[in-house]
Amino acid sequence: MFIHIQHFSKQQTTILKGLGILLIVLHNFYHNLTPIMGQNEFSFSEDIAWDYCRILQASPEQVLRVLFSYFGHYGVQVFIFFSSYGLTRKYDQQPIIMAPFLIGRIKKIYLSFLLCIALYMILGLVKVYFMPDEKIFYWDSLLWKILLISNFIPGQALMPVGPWWFVAFIFQVYVLFPWLLKCYLQWGAKFLVSVSLMAILLQLQFNTYLITQHLNINYTIFGHLPVLCLGMFFAKQAHIDSKVLSVVISLSLCVLLLANVESKAWLFSNIALVMIVLAISTQLFKVLSSWPLIESCLLFYGKLSFHLFLVNGFLRSPFHTVAERYHVWWLDNLAALACLLFATFCAVAFLRLDEKLRLIICKGA
Repeated sequence: MFIHIQHFSKQQTTILKGLGILLIVLHNFYHNLTPIMGQNEFSFSEDIAWDYCRILQASPEQVLRVLFSYFGHYGVQVFIFFSSYGLTRKYDQQPIIMAPFLIGRIKKIYLSFLLCIALYMILGLVKVYFMPDEKIFYWDSLLWKILLISNFIPGQALMPVGPWWFVAFIFQVYVLFPWLLKCYLQWGAKFLVSVSLMAILLQLQFNTYLITQHLNINYTIFGHLPVLCLGMFFAKQAHIDSKVLSVVISLSLCVLLLANVESKAWLFSNIALVMIVLAISTQLFKVLSSWPLIESCLLFYGKLSFHLFLVNGFLRSPFHTVAERYHVWWLDNLAALACLLFATFCAVAFLRLDEKLRLIICKGA
């Protein structure tokens, strides 16, 4: 029996992006609170899962911190999946001309990123005035970020603002995507499976060594090719065998559980998470139709997601300072909420400034 695949509408994609960005922002706040327990995002340690379990057992009131710290980074996979899904849906029937394609991406994303860096530097100057002894500017790190090569330079991927690793990563996607799509259209799903397995083997073979050199394959496109390939695959499917789907979802649940304690299973955890999100999304949309306020909130955050992603990383320090001073669970949660609301306000202002400057540039051109 085959199930017809109802492709995601723009509104549904925006809702899931809204959910993803909320996970990311709250993860970015909670996981940096002391004691820092680590995360299985870019590398794996089975001790991390047990550490979180012990904290939850000893202090159940820390549940929000534990959940967002440990699972929140999976929100990034939502954006990776929909990046390849959306691009495949858009370009599968038309050839991609490389130069216009990349110029379009630069206009859409890179210019906003440069504006964000400028705002970050202005904020840094203000901090320098009030905190002259604190190092604010990391000029070499900013240069590597602007050149989009920081992910290939030891120790620079998460400098000076952790979430910005994604900007260099997404441009790697844009460079390789036309080739990936061309090969997929020519050779079909077997090409995507081959690429995904090759990426996993590369990680198994080289990532332990790369980590010792302060590099990581998961800062680059090569660590996320399986999820990108999954997005491309689903974008082209009209129907899928229900039995196969049931087996895949069941396996995904097992993999996601094993990924907490087994390094080999962890390599497949991003794919497993995305499969589970896809499986529950239909029911999620039905539930949200009965809760229009929550649906509107997720749509709002989905539309704001890119600008919020850019600014949240360097706006959290005042709220961190409050949380770190008292180490009280309810104050941690209040600080997280305040940080989210403040970052949201700044992201809205940043979005409007971005749109206004683009309008001025277009008129001048």
